[in-house]
Amino acid sequence: MEEFKKLVREYWKIGLVGVVAIVLLTVVSAMGGDIRQSGSSYNNAPNGYGSWYQMMVDRGTKIRRWEKSFAQFAQDPLYSTNTTLLQVNPQLEIFQLTDVQRKWIARGNTLAILGINAPAQEAPFSANFQSSEGLVKIETKRRLNLVPSIGALDGALPEATILSDRSGSVMTQYSLEKGRIIVASTPHLAANAYQDYRPNYELLAKLSTANRQQLIVDEYIHGYRDRQKASSTVKEYSEERTKDIIGYLANTPLLIVLLNLILGILVTIWQQNQRFGQIITSKPPQIENSEAYIQALAGVLRQANSSQFLIQTIGKAEQLSWQKKLGLGSERLVESDTLINAWKTRTKLPPDDLIFILTSIAETPRSPKQLNTWLLKLQTISRQLT
Repeated sequence: MEEFKKLVREYWKIGLVGVVAIVLLTVVSAMGGDIRQSGSSYNNAPNGYGSWYQMMVDRGTKIRRWEKSFAQFAQDPLYSTNTTLLQVNPQLEIFQLTDVQRKWIARGNTLAILGINAPAQEAPFSANFQSSEGLVKIETKRRLNLVPSIGALDGALPEATILSDRSGSVMTQYSLEKGRIIVASTPHLAANAYQDYRPNYELLAKLSTANRQQLIVDEYIHGYRDRQKASSTVKEYSEERTKDIIGYLANTPLLIVLLNLILGILVTIWQQNQRFGQIITSKPPQIENSEAYIQALAGVLRQANSSQFLIQTIGKAEQLSWQKKLGLGSERLVESDTLINAWKTRTKLPPDDLIFILTSIAETPRSPKQLNTWLLKLQTISRQLT
């Protein structure tokens, strides 16, 4: 009898641990907000727009963030005309303009939405699209072909295809009376991850400030709320956050919670009752001969201070690879001016890094820090030619 009571107590402890773990996971999931932060100008992660927003600020663009509802935005006399509202990743299941949006656009404003829901097509995931600002890199299979026609929305008509390929349009502009609607199937056109692809940033900057319109970035869709009184900000934020968590837990189906609880308890009990199996002897690590050879060679070159040998060997090999991608052949090295001119024609980018690489191949040996800088610029050029 005593052993039975002891066993029951152990199972209760295990069950309590399972309940606490499930509650903690639920709360953390409710507070995460990673999906809503995608596309936010406050977000400095790869899927955020912090770098693009800062670029526009540094240029002196008339730009600001909006943290109230669209209904309040449309009623503000400061933004009644000659304004662009940018919404990135608004999490729209179905694209549909409201009456308030339609009237605001018709007055001569622009609504730009990046990341509307569109079906995937038989298309390469990563591709370069020709634009007015150069080659734009897009990574998505989604195309706007099968999205319900915006032209059916009270007079909105297709005006221009901004980015497209044989599989369909990725970015299209529509007109609605005096205003414009710009839609894109990707929310990552000018995300932080694309800082090396300058045409991406420049294209969005050009579209969002056409006709010298003032630019507003919608942060309300990312969960940000404007608070007028700074003294009550912390308290209001805490109360709102608490309501969000309680609401999330209240809306969670009870059956799912119970099933998770039972599953957690069963897994814990099963884990606690496992016996030791046969001893598994660890295998000695496999030595990769190629890697060992490369590391040994690198050590010898470093001891001999042969950085110039590395620069010449790697630089010439990479130059031949660039020539092949630019259509200049890979049998022999071409003149530096020929390579630079082909680079500028293909990428529309400044050739400063390329000139630095080509000049460094013939220079005197460099320090380890300078060598690292040289290698980073080499990688940047190779990536921009991909």
